[in-house]
This record gives sequence, structure tokens and C-alpha cells, in this order.
Amino acid sequence: MPISIRPATIADEDAISRICLLTADAGASAVDMHVFPKLPGQIYAVSYLHFESGWVFALVDTDESEHDGAQEKVVGYILGAKDAPAYEQETEEKWWPALRELYGRYLQDPTGVKAADLEYIQRIFDPLTATDATLAFGRAYMHVNILPEYHGQGYGRKLIDTAVQYLGTLGHKSLWLRMNPKNPKGAAFYRKVGFRPLPEGTAPQAIIGLKFEDWGKKLE
Repeated sequence: MPISIRPATIADEDAISRICLLTADAGASAVDMHVFPKLPGQIYAVSYLHFESGWVFALVDTDESEHDGAQEKVVGYILGAKDAPAYEQETEEKWWPALRELYGRYLQDPTGVKAADLEYIQRIFDPLTATDATLAFGRAYMHVNILPEYHGQGYGRKLIDTAVQYLGTLGHKSLWLRMNPKNPKGAAFYRKVGFRPLPEGTAPQAIIGLKFEDWGKKLE
């Protein structure tokens, strides 16, 4: 079945949310960890579809059945902010308030709520923000997730290449990401294609960056 990459739309929101859940446990499924399965996507994925400061590309598997016509399945994504402070401001004004109202009561009474849910709900009230040092490296950042059955086929590299090309047209020369330290395979992949830890002392070690001039280079 043909695999392609295209800009994502609001119509992809449910699929992107589901992929986020299925990869939220350091690349593995977090389905059993949540009472509220939409939480990972609400915090780390679908908001980028809703704001001008965000960008999203979908990895799509197309089944070209001669009887049913082409049927698309979103199997991965890459997304992020073009400008981290702008995204933080937009979400503080227009995204987090509704989620705080929806989930906030569970911080007072967590009965029936799982530990992972509480961690995500706490994040709603304390969103991650870019540091000055991180912004000095670059104002754009990314997240990438692919369903496990599509791993090892070069799609991660293709998605990042799409992001590099897109952000390059906007004048960016770098991007960064927050890497889950519990995912050593991911760390090895990012190192292989040119990401590196930001200079010691300027950002948490879980943050790694890519200068576009280093894209695809294995750094020693």
C-alpha cells in the first residue's frame, strides 16, 4: 500500500490523538495506563492543528481497493511549533483553560483516576515552556510518532526531512525536541541523523537539537 506524507487537517485529529496514545509509553502503547485516553493527544499533539503557530504533517497509508476506492489511514505524524513562545501564548489563552475546567477536579479527588492520568492533568496546569537557552538554539520544535508496525522502514527520516524542508522555507535553520530518556532506540536514531544534546548547562539533557546544515550527518 502506498505511503505518503501530507499536511494534516482538523479531520485527522482523532487519528493523531489515537497514535499519540498508542506511542505515549516511551514509544509503546499507553492504552492500559489511562482512564482518559485523549489526554496524551490533548497535551502533546492535537493542539498544533488548531493554531497558526503550529504545523502538522501526517504519514498516510493508502489502500487503493478497486471496489471501495482509496482509503487513507494515518499511521504517524510529525508536528510542532513554528515559534515556541507564540504557541505557548496561544495555548495559554485558548487551549489550556478548557482542559483545566474539564479535568481540574480530579486533582482534588483522584478517585478512579490512574496515575498516568494525574501526571498529564498536572501538566495541563504546568505546561512545558521553552527556556531562553533553548530559544537561542532555535524557536521551532517538533514531535514525531509512528505506529510500531511502521517502524524501521525509513519513515521517521522522511517525516523529519519534510519538517526540515518546510521550516527551512520559513527561514528556520534549526529545530529541537524533548526526547523521552526512556526511549534509547529513539536517542540512537536522532543521533544517527544529526541531532545532538544542546550545550551542557544551557538546557535539560532531554532536549536535543538539529542544525539543518547537519541534517542526515552522523555526528561523533
